[in-house]
Amino acid sequence: MSVRLIESLGEVVSQPPGSVLVLTTAACAQAVGYRLEVALRDAASAGAVAMVLTAPITISRSAWSLAERVGVELLDTRTSGIGPLGDVVATAFRENRGDLAGLVVAVQGALAGDAADSLARAARAVDGIARSGGVPERIAEEVSAAMGVAVDPDFTTAEGPGGHRAAATAIVLRLAALAAAAGAVDELPARSRAHLLTELLAAPEKQAQELAPRARALGLPIDDWHVILRFEPEMDEGPDRYAVLDTLASRTARAVRELVGPAWNAALAGDALVVVRTVPRDQGSTGLRQAVREAGALLERVRPAGAKVRCGVSTCHEGVLGLRTCASEARTALRRDKTEALATYDLAGLDRMLEEWYSSDSAQQAVRDLLQPLLDLPGGQPKRLITILRAYLDHHGSPAKAAEEVNLHRNAVSRNIRRIETLLKADLSNPQQRLALQLACRAAQI
Repeated sequence: MSVRLIESLGEVVSQPPGSVLVLTTAACAQAVGYRLEVALRDAASAGAVAMVLTAPITISRSAWSLAERVGVELLDTRTSGIGPLGDVVATAFRENRGDLAGLVVAVQGALAGDAADSLARAARAVDGIARSGGVPERIAEEVSAAMGVAVDPDFTTAEGPGGHRAAATAIVLRLAALAAAAGAVDELPARSRAHLLTELLAAPEKQAQELAPRARALGLPIDDWHVILRFEPEMDEGPDRYAVLDTLASRTARAVRELVGPAWNAALAGDALVVVRTVPRDQGSTGLRQAVREAGALLERVRPAGAKVRCGVSTCHEGVLGLRTCASEARTALRRDKTEALATYDLAGLDRMLEEWYSSDSAQQAVRDLLQPLLDLPGGQPKRLITILRAYLDHHGSPAKAAEEVNLHRNAVSRNIRRIETLLKADLSNPQQRLALQLACRAAQI
């Protein structure tokens, strides 16, 4: 913001944006009747913020209304109390006894800000820099808004204020440049959030609830609504897989800082990268479609060249337990759809209820208790026998149809079912036992 001395009304339209226009006595003499309204329109067109009349003229009611409508503050040096700027102009004019040069210098100094104002602006700028996640464009926007000057992403200004605000702006710009060079200013808290997120997803239900206050203190919005994106490389376990996961994690950390809207947090969880997209309220099907679009864009952006990476997308759930349900859904989406790079969880059916039920510790314990004799078997036997039992129960006890699903001979299915009944001490002719085992098999494969 600068102060401009206007000798003729014809100069008004060519003044830089943000100017305070001080009309000399000669210019005021021209601003008679409708000419003042023309000057106000020219001032608005130029982007001026105020027009100061230094000589007494008659100001019509329509001129006052026009000034208010076009956003140009019309000030009379004879009157104080018309807002902060009006007070500054009236006081400066009175103290300089009508000397226009002194008036311009005084107003310019006042607009540049006193020490307290400059410190307050600098504090707001620092807060804005901290919120900007190391992205230069966002840092520049925050500094511009706080300091009242135009700042570009190279952290220079074409024209700045004087006085205390100039010194404060110079300090803020140096800090902004350092923040942009260093990247995310909250890198350490982000790492802490990632570790805690991993704990929340892996810990028993009671422990997860106990971790909630710590998560809130670190800025994890765990009480809001979540969708989880689960990224898995398509390769066996080993150094190459974990190298791809590390690359995914670092690229994702940079990419999500530039996504506006939802809050994003990421963590390495076992053999996958889990990315949590959080919004303050449930956005329904529209929000889920947007989450899927963002997941697809993120997958394309962070996937290393030559690496095959798939992404599973959950539905939306609320709170700590909802977060755990989301993690289960995203994993299930990848297990069920093994062909698409982007797999989304099916919204309908029994499996959705099972996901929500099985996310609780009590349900997981019930399933383990029911299937424990099978789970205690060595090697790959537990998975193979649970798959056979589920197919057998899903097909109403038909060995032939179960054999088609699991790619075995029907006699092999029958032998395995008899072995399972012996191990579980179960009676598969009993409807209640049959239903309990069918649900347990489905839950165990989530």
